[in-house]
Amino acid sequence: MTNKKPSPQEELNSLSLRERKKRQAQLNIEEAALHLFQQKGYEQTSIKEIADEVMLSSRTFFRYFSSKEEVLTRFLHTTQKEISHSIKQIKTTASPHTALHAIFYDLANKYQNERTNFLIRYEIAMQASSVSSLFLYTLLESEPVIRNELHAYLENTDEQELHFLVALYMSAFRISIEKWLKNKEATNLVSILTNHMDRLVCLKTETNQTS
Repeated sequence: MTNKKPSPQEELNSLSLRERKKRQAQLNIEEAALHLFQQKGYEQTSIKEIADEVMLSSRTFFRYFSSKEEVLTRFLHTTQKEISHSIKQIKTTASPHTALHAIFYDLANKYQNERTNFLIRYEIAMQASSVSSLFLYTLLESEPVIRNELHAYLENTDEQELHFLVALYMSAFRISIEKWLKNKEATNLVSILTNHMDRLVCLKTETNQTS
């Protein structure tokens, strides 16, 4: 699995002219919105102000984003869409534990490569109670995707056991992200996640020894 994420410019170059124009407009709107959110505050910034910043009408803004919330969380949704690709790199005969390790380490690497982008959005979201819970919830939206796609992809997996394991690994991932974002000195998400994953392995070993 490769951990290198294409740059925004590389992604633009791979798209059709129409898609490139759309993506560039989205990037321009996001950049302007994040700047205003940091400068004025999320709740104090209007859609009209964002549109004015990039010389668009409010009506045109809605061609690209349905709301300010979508501007703030689109990066998360875009990254999480890549999970399907990560799953396809795993052997169909892999155990659920092996598969989940690979998926969450790959996701952690993607987030790590975008730490500055991620941190900016997190700090903006934490300023406003109206979006802080939404931001954290967005981190968990990939749980049913992972569960359903893994169950369909892996051979001979028990659906109920997989449901439990995905929830367990997702909890470890969420706690790792919160520590990574709250503590600016904790810059390595992969190392934090490794510590939590190791604890899951220890719990699994202890359970096997006592059963």
